[in-house]
Amino acid sequence: MKPISLTTPNRRSFPLVDYNYQVMRLDGYHARCVRSAVPSFRNISRHYFQNEARRDFISEAFLFALIIILAAAPLLSMASALTEFCRAIAPL
Repeated sequence: MKPISLTTPNRRSFPLVDYNYQVMRLDGYHARCVRSAVPSFRNISRHYFQNEARRDFISEAFLFALIIILAAAPLLSMASALTEFCRAIAPL
């Protein structure tokens, strides 16, 4: 409904409403479900690996290997410390 502003500023009532309001018609619109072509996950990944992933693959593989090596160093150190700890408490 479309309100009409015919109220006075000091009056405490609702604004008048035009009851002859008509909604706009959408000619040529049909309420059928339209199924749009959604690309499959396989096509999305194929497009990604053909175009975008090739440029960054070598640098990302190098950084991944670097992270693995840096994460392995503390683990090896911890394993060495645990073996020495087990040797130290074994005679007790």
